[in-house]
Amino acid sequence: MNPVAILPVAYLPPLPHYAAMLAHTEIQWDIHEHFHKQFYYNRCVIYGANGPLKLIVPLEKRHVKTPLKDVKIRYEAQWQTLHWRSLEAAYRRSPYFEYFEHELAPLYKGDYKPTLLIDWNRKVFDAINKLMQVEIKLSYTAEYLKTYEQADDLRSLSAPNYIEQHCAKNIKYQQVFQEKFGFIPNLSIIDLLFCEGPHSKQLLLS
Repeated sequence: MNPVAILPVAYLPPLPHYAAMLAHTEIQWDIHEHFHKQFYYNRCVIYGANGPLKLIVPLEKRHVKTPLKDVKIRYEAQWQTLHWRSLEAAYRRSPYFEYFEHELAPLYKGDYKPTLLIDWNRKVFDAINKLMQVEIKLSYTAEYLKTYEQADDLRSLSAPNYIEQHCAKNIKYQQVFQEKFGFIPNLSIIDLLFCEGPHSKQLLLS
């Protein structure tokens, strides 16, 4: 394993994504990769009252080959408010929501409205790391490369199908609505964080 990993830009990424980050001393987001629909760049999956629930950051129209560094957020719809309401509805009963909401609520309820998707994802990324009490050295790629020799290329973690087929599902913990629908693996890091709090890092490392 290389100490450096190349990872996709992601919004509240799924657990395998975060486990991969913690397994390396440094990560780089590939901001020059072209945007692909349905990937985790601008979406995450949480555990809602009716099962898996997707939260999607709406984007401005873009060219088919727009690199991630240039992807812009659309604000006509009040998506930040909707996302926060969904997080509240899903996790208000979780053990750690009331301890962590002060760090996240201002991002969704305040005036922070960045133009670029990578800026929003970075802001949320920093907030999650602060709550988990982890330090992850993050930088951005300088150009697009098809392959990497001096780093672990983990860009496939941006694809839901890849995670479903290839990632381990042995990170188990008690989820809020587990008694209704059973355990759902590989959800967003926010699900683990609200349910397990300070134990989240250890579960990912295990």
